[in-house]
Amino acid sequence: AEEKRQAALARVGEIEIILKRGISDRNIDLLKSGIKQAEDNFLQKDLFPDYDNAKVLLERLEKIEKVKKNIMELKRPLIAELKSMANPPVPVIKAMTGAFLLMGEKASYLKEWNNIVILLNKTGQLSVKRRVQELQIESVTEEIAKSAEDTLFGLSSDEVYEANQAASLFYDWADMICYEYKQLKN
Repeated sequence: AEEKRQAALARVGEIEIILKRGISDRNIDLLKSGIKQAEDNFLQKDLFPDYDNAKVLLERLEKIEKVKKNIMELKRPLIAELKSMANPPVPVIKAMTGAFLLMGEKASYLKEWNNIVILLNKTGQLSVKRRVQELQIESVTEEIAKSAEDTLFGLSSDEVYEANQAASLFYDWADMICYEYKQLKN
């Protein structure tokens, strides 16, 4: 292992570039590649802090991707249940409002639950699933992130889940996007 490590030390710079690029571009494939190369060559300590930062970022990005996948796979009856609520519980309203704020909707428009239902009914390019899938964290402004975070403040995933399963996925996604926004700005 030590001989392999010595030979690998020559590649530290190359792997460091991959890790730094993966971190700055928030690119899952580059992060995985850099992490794997660091581990295969026993260079984790030599690539501190980039290796550690890449591992942490990869874990967060994969969680977001998993939630996005769960939203994409939401079954019609679950969305229908969400849309059919005449007077949804506060956690559902807050979760959906926070999610739509991140998608660029105006807070004033989202005050009416009926408008949230209208947004949930949109199809094609404007479908909520597509908008979640395509949202780029870099497109979120400080004002939007703060507004969404304030809306979600005090909620928990479990609390929203108890009120509505579909809304809890949107809560999880919105909460992670708000967190990721803060990490990006630090």
